[in-house]
Formats: sequence, C-alpha cells, structure tokens
Amino acid sequence: MPDITMPESTPAQPTRSHQLPDGVFSQCPPFDPEQTMCTAQYDPVCVKSKTGSLISYRTAGNACSACSTPEAIGYVKGECL
Repeated sequence: MPDITMPESTPAQPTRSHQLPDGVFSQCPPFDPEQTMCTAQYDPVCVKSKTGSLISYRTAGNACSACSTPEAIGYVKGECL
C-alpha cells in the first residue's frame, strides 16, 4: 500500500517578520476608524507596527488595511521578508 501523507490542516497565521522589503516607506496617516473604509483589493504591503517598545511586521492585503490600526506606523509595498 502506498504511503499517503495528508497535508497539515493548521489555519494560516499572519506573517510575522523581522524586516521590511526594499522599497519606499510610506507613513500611515493618523488612525480614525470613523473616517476609514477599505476595499478588498489585494495589493500586499508589509506593515511596521509599534506597541509600547515592541516593533513588529506583518503582511496586510493593501495599504488601507495596513493602516487600519492605531499601532501601525507605516508600510512598504510587497510581502514581509
């Protein structure tokens, strides 16, 4: 009988990285949830966020969603490295 390996069924997690890709860094505007509405257009960006003294990076679907949290500092086009 052949050995059949089932793929992992672990749900995808947000990408966490240690650096931004090369490119122009765009700063997020001040966060205002009442004035922000984003589309579902997929154009990935790598978001730099700061919570307290902790800096983190994650891939977001687009620039608007990248800046949709008060912790977001800015982003670079492309997925996080």
